[in-house]
Amino acid sequence: MTIENIADIEKLIRLDNKDPSYKGMLFEALLHADVYILASTEYVANANGPEQVPANEDRPPDVNDTHLAITLWEDSQGNAAIPFFSSVEVLQESIETEETYVQLGATELFELTIGTNLILNPVSDYSREFSTEDIERILAIADE
Repeated sequence: MTIENIADIEKLIRLDNKDPSYKGMLFEALLHADVYILASTEYVANANGPEQVPANEDRPPDVNDTHLAITLWEDSQGNAAIPFFSSVEVLQESIETEETYVQLGATELFELTIGTNLILNPVSDYSREFSTEDIERILAIADE
């Protein structure tokens, strides 16, 4: 299945919510999608201490000394979960104040956050929660 645009993922979420037989198609589509998370890049100011300072134009991010501070929300059971979004538009509709965000591949997000629950499009009509087991299944598909 080829995903032509992000609207296809949103359609698959709706279909999966009504009929679980679409779960595999949704998982496959996510493997090839870019998603957006609420996060900021911070520098480790002192390798021997916990202090961090925001990244800025004067000091662009460097993979060796940066930390991605990901925003957590609550899932439907009140547990910590990472919200992620299928488009910038859905992200912007989901927040009340201006926040920084990062675009990355969904597979990269899943690999970075193993062991954490995630919520796709948490305040939209096409929202879906992903348990740690769901993420493991998605990553297993990626390894095939």
